[in-house]
Amino acid sequence: MAGPRPASGLPTRRTGIRQPTRRTASTAVEKTTAQSSKTSTPTKVRQRSPGEPTVPAKKERNYEREVSADTSIHVVVRCRGRNEQEVKENSGVAVSTEGVKGKTVEISMGPNAVSNKTYAFDKVFSPGANQEIVYEDVVLPIVNEMLAGFNCTIFAYGQTGTGKTYTMSGDMTDTLGILSDNAGIIPRVLYSLFHKLEETDSTVKCSFIELYNEELRDLLAVDDKTKLKIFDSEPKKGQSGSTLVQGVEETYIDSASAGIKLLQQGSYKRQVAATKCNDLSSRSHTVFTISVCTKRATESGEDYVSSGKLNLVDLAGSENIQRSGAENKRAAEAGLINKSLLTLGRVINALVDKSSHIPYRESKLTRLLQDSLGGRTKTCIIATITNSRSNLEETISTLDYAFRAKNIRNMPQINPNMLKRTLLREYTFEIQKLKSELIATRHRNGVYMPAEAYEEMTMESESRRIVNEEQRAKIESMESSLRHKVQELFALTSNFNNLKKDNEETRVALNSTNDILQKTEIVLRQTQANLEEEEMLRQAHQATEGQLRGIGTELLSILNGSVEDVDGLHAKLQRKADLEAVNQKNWQASTTEVSEITGRVDARVEAFQLQHSKLVEVMSEKINQFVATELSNIQSSRSQVHDFTARFDKVESMAKAQTSDARNEMNDVLEEIKVLREEVKSQVGEGLNGLSAAAARISKEVIGEFSEFHAQLHDSYSTLGKNFKSVFENMAAHLDGQKAEINRLRSQLQEANRETVEANRKVSCNMCQLLEEEQASAEAERDQLLSQIRMLMEESRQKQLNRLKAKFDNLRTDISSSGDSLEQATVQHDRQIDEWVFRSEQFAKDVNTSRDDIKVKMQNDWEVFDQRNASIQKTTESVHEETVRIVDAQMKDMGRQMEALDDFVAKARSQNGRYHEMHLKNLDDMANDVRESYSTMHEQLAGLSDRVELLQEDTAEQKDILNESTAPLSDEVRQPLSELRANVQNRPMKEYTVTGATPKKRKYEYTSTLPQTEPHDALVSRLRNSKELSTLPFNGEQISPNGSTPTASPSKHYVYNDADEVGTEPPTSVITASNTGLREVDANVVARPLACDDPSATPLAEDEDQPPLKRHCSSSVADKLPKIPTRRTAGMDDRENIPPVGTVGRRLRGAPSG
Repeated sequence: MAGPRPASGLPTRRTGIRQPTRRTASTAVEKTTAQSSKTSTPTKVRQRSPGEPTVPAKKERNYEREVSADTSIHVVVRCRGRNEQEVKENSGVAVSTEGVKGKTVEISMGPNAVSNKTYAFDKVFSPGANQEIVYEDVVLPIVNEMLAGFNCTIFAYGQTGTGKTYTMSGDMTDTLGILSDNAGIIPRVLYSLFHKLEETDSTVKCSFIELYNEELRDLLAVDDKTKLKIFDSEPKKGQSGSTLVQGVEETYIDSASAGIKLLQQGSYKRQVAATKCNDLSSRSHTVFTISVCTKRATESGEDYVSSGKLNLVDLAGSENIQRSGAENKRAAEAGLINKSLLTLGRVINALVDKSSHIPYRESKLTRLLQDSLGGRTKTCIIATITNSRSNLEETISTLDYAFRAKNIRNMPQINPNMLKRTLLREYTFEIQKLKSELIATRHRNGVYMPAEAYEEMTMESESRRIVNEEQRAKIESMESSLRHKVQELFALTSNFNNLKKDNEETRVALNSTNDILQKTEIVLRQTQANLEEEEMLRQAHQATEGQLRGIGTELLSILNGSVEDVDGLHAKLQRKADLEAVNQKNWQASTTEVSEITGRVDARVEAFQLQHSKLVEVMSEKINQFVATELSNIQSSRSQVHDFTARFDKVESMAKAQTSDARNEMNDVLEEIKVLREEVKSQVGEGLNGLSAAAARISKEVIGEFSEFHAQLHDSYSTLGKNFKSVFENMAAHLDGQKAEINRLRSQLQEANRETVEANRKVSCNMCQLLEEEQASAEAERDQLLSQIRMLMEESRQKQLNRLKAKFDNLRTDISSSGDSLEQATVQHDRQIDEWVFRSEQFAKDVNTSRDDIKVKMQNDWEVFDQRNASIQKTTESVHEETVRIVDAQMKDMGRQMEALDDFVAKARSQNGRYHEMHLKNLDDMANDVRESYSTMHEQLAGLSDRVELLQEDTAEQKDILNESTAPLSDEVRQPLSELRANVQNRPMKEYTVTGATPKKRKYEYTSTLPQTEPHDALVSRLRNSKELSTLPFNGEQISPNGSTPTASPSKHYVYNDADEVGTEPPTSVITASNTGLREVDANVVARPLACDDPSATPLAEDEDQPPLKRHCSSSVADKLPKIPTRRTAGMDDRENIPPVGTVGRRLRGAPSG
């Protein structure tokens, strides 16, 4: 700690509440290792008293942490059961929850309601939840956040008599440091807080204020008449100002009991009264504040202080005066309580609605909770309700209030950390200021004034500050508006330039469209002239067609009679020819078909006999070859078995040699351990002899366990190898199951290896921990010595540390080497198992016996491994406990440990020899089992050879049976075919029958000349000559197609005309792009100006067939016209519905009408 804690319950001087978590960002940032990656943000500053010297900002260091994301207020609901009065009144239950802890509350609205109301909250506690459950689930996480550096607030809200004070304070009795089961949140927070701060340097201080009738009072102050005032700290850039209470006393406490005494003292002074709803109804709001400062150290060794604050608010309950029976003074109290709670509700609604104005200043309660509602504090609301139906209206109001508060968003911020020297510097300045004030008070120096004048001056200063803040806000608003207007001006200028550019482009497109429209009018005139010529030619052809139609009708009637006569003759001829053809075809087809079928059947029977004989011979040959091949394979398998037997004997001898080498190496290791024991005994100092002996015994016991485990693993590996070879020689039908067992065993062995290595690591850690504990105890003993021999003790300590480190390094190296050798043995065993599996798969198809023995052996081995693992763990734990006991005893057990070590070495040697003999015996057993297995295989292969010979004999018998079964096939097939041939040859023929339908000969009369239309050139010339006198244009008149009948160009797909069909010709006007309705123009043709023709063309009858029109405007004329890109007409988009000037009822035309 920075210094000794103040005495419990000792009040500090009266000053403004300092926000321990809001400090000014430093201007000269000093880099430290722990805080180099975190950025500082401006936060709130504490309220300084007048005349207090300002701490230089450049010398401060600010460990500001990052601001967390905004979070919603945590809302919890606690439901109280019915009290005695409600039970006597037989009030029903209107509230139901999901068990003791849930997330929803359901309100029963009665039998007349359509549905019940359901509210969802973060947590909901039923009447069955006790104080401990509420604390563990709600408050304990908030305490942890406070210790992490956050400001936190918990306040209880609800109707009077629903258990707010019980939840916050509860039973405050403290019996021998044990809380009552009914203890509330505040006592439990104090005990939990000091439990968490036991191992840290920290200070804890408390304050307790009351808001009664809109007046603040310090419940911990000696003078009850002292009035407290609320001030707003000056806001800094990027943050809002905080609320400070001037004159409140903050008392340092050093235990939870001291804090509970302060709570009891303040609660005794709190205003309470009896009402019909509650015998001890709280008539005021209280705020119990706990501030914690904790000293922490950076990696560079520099100390800094982090702080956190927890506000525990117990609000007075809202009440209905008629139900509570409050009168006179109690009624006034209830009115002020309801008014403050109403203001709190308005603040919550404004925060949820994100209103521009939050009415914090309308009540002192909302000013106190300003930072908790929408500020930088983590807030939790505990809404208390009752399940009684008599209080249903107040319960719904409370739930609506809490549900609304869920949507408030706070911006919790971790408080900045302050360097210890900076905090001491501030305290030094504050002490100097207090000393100067005390001296001035004693000598009557300085400025003195009446309290009324001082208050008036303070009010005036506050008023000026408020005006200054308002003006600053207006200036910021006007600057923001100016920036917005400038941005709008830039946007309008940019839009104007874009519109101007678009206008120029539209004007160019408009001129281009005017040119296209003029050329289109010329094309339209040419098209109208061509259409009139086509119409005249069509009428001429129509007249000629009428004449031809009469002649054709006459010829058709004559032709129909002739066709009927010819059809009758043809029908007769066809009947006779069909009859003859049918008879001839049937006879020939029947004869040919029968002959062919009988011939094919004879050929197929003969071919079948030949093919059958060949197949039988081939099958016999293949079977003989198969028998010979299998006999040779069996002979080669026997030779391979002999080779494998010799190879296995070689492997057996190698394994025995390796086992002997392992035994010798283990003896060498034990000798080295004995030498090491002598060295440890001679070098360890007088104060650490017990520790060294314990370490040596740990090493030897662990190595002994590893030796036993290593021997057991070798035994298990040998047994498993023997069993696996036996299985793969005798049980190949179940090869897949045995592979799975091998994989499972391998994973178990690897797991055992990992556990062994982990045990080594734990032993090493335990030895390091013992070393550190011994160092700590030596340090404590040395601190108690006199300063004159400190240098001598330091030299002795260094020597002891060097010796211990050397010995422990040797032990750690030995343990690591044992683990490495164990892993190498495991890897070698896995490789040998893989090779053995590869060789055994070649004989998998020839094995047919059981697998029960190998499963039993594998399970036994696995149980042995489990026992060995448990034994190692148990030995390690027992050695650790014994080591701790030996360290405490030190020199008492030195001799006994040395003797035990000698016994252990002798025991390890005997065990090594015994395990070596067991290993050799297991190898002998394995060799005998393998030889027996190979002999069994020889017998099985001999039996296979006999079975193959029997198969050959059976095949020969089947061949003879097949040859005998094909002999009668020829006679059975040929006799039916002969009968079929005779029946077909005796089939009768069909005769012709006379019908009398043959026609007689007639004479036909018809017209031999046809009418013809005049040549087209003559017709066109006569039409043009008749038009020259009647259709000449007037002088100065411009020809327009507006008065003509809309027509379609015979050489183009689309020609548009936007003029109506009128009887008289309208005045001619120049058509531009602004008054046209064209959507698409074919601009690739142009023609000379033509005069408008007479639109009175006689339409054809709808029921008459029209001849095709001859097109006079050929493609050669169109090819000579200039090509204008059609994309220039894009400027006419969205203008096809604008009527032109001087026209009536324009419409688009795509085809000629009439």
